[in-house]
Amino acid sequence: MTQAARNLSIDPPPPADAEPAVVTPFGALAYEPDRVITFPQGLLGFADRRRYVLSEVPGATVFFKLLQSIDDPELSFVVLPLDRQGGPIATADLEAACANLAFDWDASAVLAIVTLRPEAGRIEFTANLRAPLVIDTNRRLGCQHVLADEVYPLRHPLPRPGEDAS
Repeated sequence: MTQAARNLSIDPPPPADAEPAVVTPFGALAYEPDRVITFPQGLLGFADRRRYVLSEVPGATVFFKLLQSIDDPELSFVVLPLDRQGGPIATADLEAACANLAFDWDASAVLAIVTLRPEAGRIEFTANLRAPLVIDTNRRLGCQHVLADEVYPLRHPLPRPGEDAS
């Protein structure tokens, strides 16, 4: 795990006697103020919701995470942490995105927004590789960066949890 990934740690569940910071459809989510990730331009379609925290997906044991808005408790995104080197997005494209955003490459983390769709009696999982979330973990700043190269799909198919990727 890279240092950047460690800096993007997930807040633990709140103690039973903790005052909830945000009440979501998944229950109360306490968070440390210094763990908030700010997206100054918001996310595509949600420009006015700029502050988020990363947490575990309630009840899930898979590699997905939950990006929860603290500006709108009803808004959250299932996200997938991506490998910056050797992942589905070319390292050179991610380095260029970081340079364009003035983000420190060594302190960057990349997430893809995941969509779950009912398809032929089962749930299909896809990741948006065209517009990944790039995060400077030192400054806790993020941006949804749209990649110009159309080789990156909006709906990249993912294996369902427990399903072999081959």
